[in-house]
Amino acid sequence: MSLLNEQIDVRSTDRGTPARFTWRGRTFWVRRVIGDWPVRSGSPGASETGIHLLRVSAESDSGEASIIDISKDTGSNRWTMRRRWN
Repeated sequence: MSLLNEQIDVRSTDRGTPARFTWRGRTFWVRRVIGDWPVRSGSPGASETGIHLLRVSAESDSGEASIIDISKDTGSNRWTMRRRWN
């Protein structure tokens, strides 16, 4: 696992689900969304932080499969690649 926290360019479907993203000049195609949840602050019962986390199964343009955590800041509409599980 690599902790990255690097901004990515995401292209989504009509429903807003990520279809592909570019990271470090490589394109990854989202094959399946494994998990999808809002991030909450550390306090019990706290509200959402405005960050939405997705765990996806993705395949690079060279055919390399990975499990990747990406997040969206709902306020700025910016996407970040958080972790890559190899």
